[in-house]
Amino acid sequence: MQVSSVSNSLYTQNTNSNKNKRVQQGNGEYLHKAVRYGSSDKIIEFTDKDSNTKIQFYSDESMEKSLQRKFGIDYKDDGQIVKATGDFENYLQKMWSFNVNDSNTKDINTDGYLDLEEASNSKRIVNIEFDNFTKELKLELSSTRETSSSREEALEKVKNYFKDNGLFNNRISVDEDFNKLLKVDKNLDANIEDMEILADLPPHQLMEYEGLNISEKKELYILTKNWKKKKKEEDGNLNLSEKNSVTLMSSFDYLDKLLNSDNLNKESNDIKTKDLNKVKENLKSLSNYVNTQADNAKIFSLKV
Repeated sequence: MQVSSVSNSLYTQNTNSNKNKRVQQGNGEYLHKAVRYGSSDKIIEFTDKDSNTKIQFYSDESMEKSLQRKFGIDYKDDGQIVKATGDFENYLQKMWSFNVNDSNTKDINTDGYLDLEEASNSKRIVNIEFDNFTKELKLELSSTRETSSSREEALEKVKNYFKDNGLFNNRISVDEDFNKLLKVDKNLDANIEDMEILADLPPHQLMEYEGLNISEKKELYILTKNWKKKKKEEDGNLNLSEKNSVTLMSSFDYLDKLLNSDNLNKESNDIKTKDLNKVKENLKSLSNYVNTQADNAKIFSLKV
């Protein structure tokens, strides 16, 4: 995915003074000191090459298992910090670089959290270009600030996003956010693919997306569905329980039926709004439920 790393004005005025700012913690210097969240209980540490300082973050249990399978990490039971080396450290460095440079996710005040202002400048809004003939797609990321008419509007959108995701203090820890990004990278190869981002999006958002016509939405939906199925068959990284998977596929089949109906051969204003709204609400409710039962990140959103 080709993603611009150009910062907007709100970050530009702070970048130079904060680029290598270090937080004094004990006897060492850290770009980020681990901040515990939820049931996270393992601290992983690696060295940032750009500043030659250390980064620590708490990893939750589900992420620990994925990283252990991929990199053969030996987690200690005595509470010791896991110090990443070799391929594991290289992977974390690449993902941290993507987070800071490509997605413009920066903890400017170095308090260990992304607040409303910082989160509004993170590039998480997905813009889709889909070629209906070649079946190729291209995604571009932008920030809430870039897609809002004012700073106030952007902050309100992020505030609502936090609230919808159970973050009532108007902030998220850098650790939790970084873990969510790692979970998007299903095969842990430090390359965030377009399909990985699409798979991270709630299904109902595709029907609301204004950037594609009905035919393109249909093709993109089928493409995403087939990719998810293939990944689940290959390695089970979607982590849906059998019960939830059956329920989710049932709703997908309903949407398939609606998408393939004659109603969608016309323009969008001719669609049976009642049926479409019903399936969107069903998928939205189901998506929210599955997100609480499964290991999904949901850090990206479509521009609607």
